[in-house]
Amino acid sequence: MFELDTEVRKWRSGVEHRSSLSARELDELEDHLRARVDLELELDAALAPANAFATAVDELGEPSTISREFTRAGRPRWRSLLLAGWALYATSFLMPAFGYSSPSIDRTTYGYEIVPQLIQHTVRGEVLAVAALWLPNLILLLTLPAWRRRRPWRRAWTACIVGLTGALPLGLGLLRLGDAGPGFHSGVGFWVWCASFVVVATALWFRRRDWASAV
Repeated sequence: MFELDTEVRKWRSGVEHRSSLSARELDELEDHLRARVDLELELDAALAPANAFATAVDELGEPSTISREFTRAGRPRWRSLLLAGWALYATSFLMPAFGYSSPSIDRTTYGYEIVPQLIQHTVRGEVLAVAALWLPNLILLLTLPAWRRRRPWRRAWTACIVGLTGALPLGLGLLRLGDAGPGFHSGVGFWVWCASFVVVATALWFRRRDWASAV
């Protein structure tokens, strides 16, 4: 026996898993679907509810098509976040990243000065240093394809990896704040660099759902 509410829930669940629509957009689509079913039944009193439902679903189209239409009608929030994250990342290289202070030495290292150090570590074959310094930056560079709409970026673990890459050094830096004595310390560039990963990870999470704000 055909039950409209049950079929609508199944349809909505299918659209949710096969598209990138938000809950608000799904609510809007569901209201439109129900209204269309009612209209079909009013136009043809002899039409079976199941046929009216099938006609309404066909007119709405495939989930991927629906998702594209909603995206065109809105401004993806993830793009703004992704741009902000990359802006923070680039800016961090122009800021003091690390410093060392002692009675005889007062040295500040800017972000862009770390690049030659990375190259030196690579040439020397210092694997641990290369992995610790190159790997986080490489992970962020691998998020560049997220600007394009590809299915792999819908996976939650990509956002988690990027977020943890920034959160771990951020946590270590916070632990060192309790050490007020002379020695190694983190500069503002380090904090901005860590924050950039968290912002990019947030953007990837929104990208996964492809939430679009109405313009």
